[in-house]
Amino acid sequence: MFRTLFAAAMPLVLAACTAAGRPADIMPGSSPADSVSGIRNTHHHTVLEGYSHRVPVDPKPWRQQNDSQAPGAGESS
Repeated sequence: MFRTLFAAAMPLVLAACTAAGRPADIMPGSSPADSVSGIRNTHHHTVLEGYSHRVPVDPKPWRQQNDSQAPGAGESS
């Protein structure tokens, strides 16, 4: 049991050691107070962009669709 616990805990310990050695990148690449960096251009997209009107249709016979999609379609069992 100790070997199993050791085998499960060792990768977690090694992962924690490698993650702790690297400082977190919490600062952005440019300062927000820097006026030289400028403002990014944003594009306005409407909510309905790409919408296509669809209407309900009557269902097709389910037996025909089931038979056409079954493995070995067209063969009798």
